[in-house]
Amino acid sequence: MLFRDVARVELGDGRTICLDTNGDITYISHAHSDHVFGKKKKDIVASDATIHLAGVSYDSKLVHDHIRLYNAGHMLGATQIEIMKDGGNFAYTGDISIEDGFTFKGAEVVEADELLIEATYGSQEYQFPKKADIAEVLRREVKSRVAYGNVIFAVYSTGKAQELIKILNDYCDITPVVGSDIARVSDIYVEHGQKLSYVSSDREDASEMFKDNFVGIIPKSRFRPELRFRLAQHYRKPCYFGSLSGWNAKFSSDYYDIALPMSDHADFNGLLEYVDYSNPKRVYVFGAFAENFSNVLKLRGYESYAVK
Repeated sequence: MLFRDVARVELGDGRTICLDTNGDITYISHAHSDHVFGKKKKDIVASDATIHLAGVSYDSKLVHDHIRLYNAGHMLGATQIEIMKDGGNFAYTGDISIEDGFTFKGAEVVEADELLIEATYGSQEYQFPKKADIAEVLRREVKSRVAYGNVIFAVYSTGKAQELIKILNDYCDITPVVGSDIARVSDIYVEHGQKLSYVSSDREDASEMFKDNFVGIIPKSRFRPELRFRLAQHYRKPCYFGSLSGWNAKFSSDYYDIALPMSDHADFNGLLEYVDYSNPKRVYVFGAFAENFSNVLKLRGYESYAVK
């Protein structure tokens, strides 16, 4: 079974809504690029924050009696969608976080007859500590290193970077220097009511911060192992690197001095909790561990299908 087949839902008026795929009516669950697919849409269903972060243009923003959006956690503006159909309802989660983050509230659970759920960490190996506990560990790790040199985190520019900024602000009393692309996203967060303190690396006051030991945030895509040597040579002091990712729960790396299993996705137990509270008659699972998580649901008595 293919994802695109499950993710095209009839609205009952002859029109079809496409869930995180392109179509005449496009629903965008959140602003990460793997859920947006292009900047020009016809009719769109999405939160205002998602549209702002994704930078999409559209002909009209659809409001429909058969559609309702719910908070998904995960990042600013992320939603789930409920669609009324055939006397019942269908829900699609996209990426979700059950637990509150530092810049978002945890997901609402949608009770649904049919549920399409993303299981990024749908394997028993991925069970994460509480975010507040991770923040305390991060505080100790950062404070112990910034006394001797610079600390640089390599994380995703949208969502994870803003979570990290908030942790550094609230737990470490640190204003980080961030790449200009991270600053642009963070500016949108601030426009939508988030309180974040950061300095863009291309601003004049960043030059003053670079004269002392500092904490920086760069996009994950720009991290290279040789960067440690280059920065240590440039600033003439040690340079420590950090990573915040759910994959750190299983995969370690010699490239990072701080590698914590923090994710803005639900872990295995969070996904199970969501499904149990949703109590669907039928579940469709997609994501990295779709087959595994679907089999677990079958053992728990659900009619479940893995989709590609």
